[in-house]
Amino acid sequence: MSDQKGQDAVLASAKDLFTTKGFASTSVREICDRAGVTPPVLYYHFGSKEGLFEAVVAETVHLDDFGNRLRQAVERAADPWEKLRVFFQTYLEEFPVHLLNPGLHFQCSTELHADSLRQMGPGIEAIHETMKGLLQAGIAAGDFRSVDADVVASCLLGLVDSFVRARVYLGLTYDVDRVGACVVDLLLRGLTNRSVDRIEDLLE
Repeated sequence: MSDQKGQDAVLASAKDLFTTKGFASTSVREICDRAGVTPPVLYYHFGSKEGLFEAVVAETVHLDDFGNRLRQAVERAADPWEKLRVFFQTYLEEFPVHLLNPGLHFQCSTELHADSLRQMGPGIEAIHETMKGLLQAGIAAGDFRSVDADVVASCLLGLVDSFVRARVYLGLTYDVDRVGACVVDLLLRGLTNRSVDRIEDLLE
C-alpha cells in the first residue's frame, strides 16, 4: 500500500470509528485493523491518536459548502420575503447533519475539542451574516420594519436550527416546505388578532 493510500485509509477508518464510537472508546489498534495498516503507519502520518483526531476534524468539520449554497439560494430569490422562505427551505433540506455527530466534537467525554470549535466558528458566522444581510436588505427596501438585524438573525437561526436538531437527536420528521412557509407566515402576520394600539400597550 502506498504512503498516500495508507494515510487515506487511516483517515477514513478513524472518521468512521470516531463518529460511531467516539474518541475515547476508539483504540489505535482498531483504527489500524480497519484500515489494513500497522500502528507505525498511523504514527508516521499523524503523530498520535490525538493528531489523527485533529486531521479528521480539519477534513470533516466545516460549513463552507453549505454556507455557499445558502447564500446562492438567497441571491436567486426575487424579493425579501421569498429570500426568507428560500433560506429556511435550503437550511432545513441541506444542513450537513453529520456535523452534529458528537464524535466529531468531543475528544474527551465532557470537553468540546478546540479545533472542532475553531473549524465550525467561521461557517456559523458566515451563515449568520447571510441572514443578517437578508434582513438588512429587506429593511432598506421597506419590506421589513426596522429591527435589530443582528439579534433577529440569531433568533431566526435558533428557530430553524431547532428543527434540524430535533430530526438528528430525536428522530422527528417534518415537511420542509410546510415549516418554511409557517415561519415566513409567522413573521409576516404574527400571532395577534389585536389592534395596533393594544399591541403597543403590551410591548410597553
